[in-house]
Amino acid sequence: MGKRTTKLFKLSASHHMWGSLGIVLVATLVISAQVADRQGFANGDLYQDVMNRWGTRIDQPAPSVRYVESGTVFTTLKPLGLSHQEIKVDAQMNYRKRGLVYFSGFDFDFAGNYEVVNPEERDIDIVFVFPVSLDRNKVLLSELDFTVNGEPSKVELSEKGDKIVWTGRLKKEEKAQFKVGFKGRGLDSFTYRLDPTLAAKNFSLAMTISGGDNYDYPPGIVPAHVVEQSDDIVQLKWAYPSLESGVSVGTILPSETSFDQVIATMARRSWAPFLALFMALVALMASLNRQIKFYEAYLIAAGYGFFFVLLAYLAAFMNFYIAYAVTSVIIVGLLATYARRLLAGQGGGTITGLLIAFLTIPTAAVIAEGYTGLIYSLEILGGLASLMFISTHPKFNSLLETLKPQEEVSHEVS
Repeated sequence: MGKRTTKLFKLSASHHMWGSLGIVLVATLVISAQVADRQGFANGDLYQDVMNRWGTRIDQPAPSVRYVESGTVFTTLKPLGLSHQEIKVDAQMNYRKRGLVYFSGFDFDFAGNYEVVNPEERDIDIVFVFPVSLDRNKVLLSELDFTVNGEPSKVELSEKGDKIVWTGRLKKEEKAQFKVGFKGRGLDSFTYRLDPTLAAKNFSLAMTISGGDNYDYPPGIVPAHVVEQSDDIVQLKWAYPSLESGVSVGTILPSETSFDQVIATMARRSWAPFLALFMALVALMASLNRQIKFYEAYLIAAGYGFFFVLLAYLAAFMNFYIAYAVTSVIIVGLLATYARRLLAGQGGGTITGLLIAFLTIPTAAVIAEGYTGLIYSLEILGGLASLMFISTHPKFNSLLETLKPQEEVSHEVS
């Protein structure tokens, strides 16, 4: 049997297998390289376009407070640490689709409660600065609220519009409480950064994410102390009674399946099932005393490789699963019809079965990632059952005779 397998391989090579494989490799390598580049496929400014329309990664620094003793001449302001910080962030996933990619867009509600205490023995003048980039973070200005000691305060933005600025006076041991609230939208991640040069007291941040559960942490971010998950809701909580220096907290928001990566994986794995398909077609044609011409082999290879090109572009404009079904019907139907015409209408069912076995099932196994092993096991079982059935057919013996090594034939003749 090993000699017959070698004969089949050599027979396939003589029927332009290497050139056909080269066509498939070129098509699949090009499309996998394109779709694997999230920013490069279909439009080089894809990611930038989404950011311009929706927002960017949210990187929210904590507010800073500076002060000077009232009535004194000063050249610099002293830093004043916050005595209390309580932040709540409610994020609702709103995935943004561009081409093949689902970006992790989210709408969020930010509510921060802050407190400072006069540390001096006399009155001080303070400036409270809360950074908020209205344009970059797509913050809705009409939803921006700012209160001081429970009273609404006029929102005064810096000249660049990138921070809220409040100035006032605190008497000895007096406290000031600030509340900042706004709504915004962003992409991919939310990070809250404490000042690394100042101690932090009574800090807590509670983040609720609705619409996904496969969250992660960016590099350098302290994981949440408490994680609670239920259905598509994740609750993350950080709490520090006292820190000698500030830290960064936050999360990478949940993501949808990236079908660009699914297609790229299909394309990268396609060479192996194509070789199996090609050798099976050569064996089928040999049993019917038919040889594949070079242009026929190359057209079959081009049709096989075009499956991944067509799927990538259809999926950019419609639901991926619908695009996959449409592509499978078109390509399998096209190749089956062409192969049947080459064989004058013979072996139609066999050819369709081979295309399903070596094109549809391997690509479907990539989509159903968690069931890949099961799918391949069932396919192998089906293949074994088919071989058992075929081995009892009279044409099977004629095929074996065709693939019989030359030395065996010579021995039998002598």
